[in-house]
Amino acid sequence: MRKRYWVLMAFLALGGIGNLIGGTDTPVRGSVESDATAVGRTTAPATASFDATLYVTASSLNLRAAPGTDARVLASLPRNTRVLAGERRGKWVNVSTQGVTGWVSGDYLGAAPVREAPIQTTPAAPRQRQAPARVVEAPSGSCPSRRYCTQIGSCQEAQYYLANCSWGWRLDGDSDGVPCESLCR
Repeated sequence: MRKRYWVLMAFLALGGIGNLIGGTDTPVRGSVESDATAVGRTTAPATASFDATLYVTASSLNLRAAPGTDARVLASLPRNTRVLAGERRGKWVNVSTQGVTGWVSGDYLGAAPVREAPIQTTPAAPRQRQAPARVVEAPSGSCPSRRYCTQIGSCQEAQYYLANCSWGWRLDGDSDGVPCESLCR
């Protein structure tokens, strides 16, 4: 056992002498002290991790150099701009977009692009019912109580009701001027 110990120690000593004299192919490993309180030493900030994709929901959003409304504005991001979000500080989010990194208010970021609402137009007024070209004599001479197409016997009778009765427009279900399609087509 003693012999092995001395042989091992000799190899270690020769390795150490070799490093002093001519170097070695083994890379040197260094260590970095993490004591940031020492004078003159600074720690490098960790690289930001942008792991979420968000979209600007405001019509325009200021990208700032620091979190806060008093920070310098770097860019103005239009609605639906895709940003990669990282660190959060209160309501402020560190984002990266188009090669620029800065801070925006998280109140104006969403998980999906904003869909533009279609332009609202006033609904078209109901089309005026037009009487047929010729007025047909009523089978009974006047408008009876409301009738349905199943109660009407002919196309001529349906046309009369459409043209002359206050409820006649209901016989024209698709507003094409032809009452009771099953009778008049």
